[in-house]
Amino acid sequence: MTHSEVTHVVWDWNGTLFDDADTLIACTVEAFARLGLPPVTAERYRTLHTQPIDAFYDRLLGRPVPPALRAELHAAFHDAYLRRRPGIGLAPDAVAALRTVAEAGLTQSVLSMHPHDALTALIDRFALHPYLLRVDGQRGADAGYKRDHLVAHLRALDRRPGDVLLVGDSVDDARAAAAAGTRCVLYASGLHSPDALHAEGVPVVHTLEHALATALSPAS
Repeated sequence: MTHSEVTHVVWDWNGTLFDDADTLIACTVEAFARLGLPPVTAERYRTLHTQPIDAFYDRLLGRPVPPALRAELHAAFHDAYLRRRPGIGLAPDAVAALRTVAEAGLTQSVLSMHPHDALTALIDRFALHPYLLRVDGQRGADAGYKRDHLVAHLRALDRRPGDVLLVGDSVDDARAAAAAGTRCVLYASGLHSPDALHAEGVPVVHTLEHALATALSPAS
């Protein structure tokens, strides 16, 4: 791709701009432990991680999670996450990456499965709104996959998928981009195993600035 082919960058939030990958793992470990379930290790989390979260819990438990236990797991996870969220910051080069996009004359937005009101509050906390054309979090029930969420986001922005780069950190981000027809670069936040990311056939990088350099360089 050439620089001129990309006119808009869509950023994932959790594990990408927001540096909470390790927290997501820690909260899942805590939730399983609190309910007396088989222990979850960081390695097992990264190996089995998938969307939707209910399917992920089934994988971690090794069998379908009964509805009542599933509800308890969700509650325990959210309790653990809400306690930790105030102490979580942005990825080390998040602001620099947002600035790089703006200085290149491209537009950008955030698309996340994080609850919308909580997401916009975090965007406010870090004063990121001036960089962003649009912020879309999850409204209503868990959508499970990002694919349809991304399509709706691009429609609201009136952007052609082929002119858009999605920067995310999950297998679901790559698959959403492929389904919607956008380009994609995956940031290795630690949420997935490296093998799982590379298997999606898109560039995998270790910094957000590198994600932009990889996607926007004329050689790519």
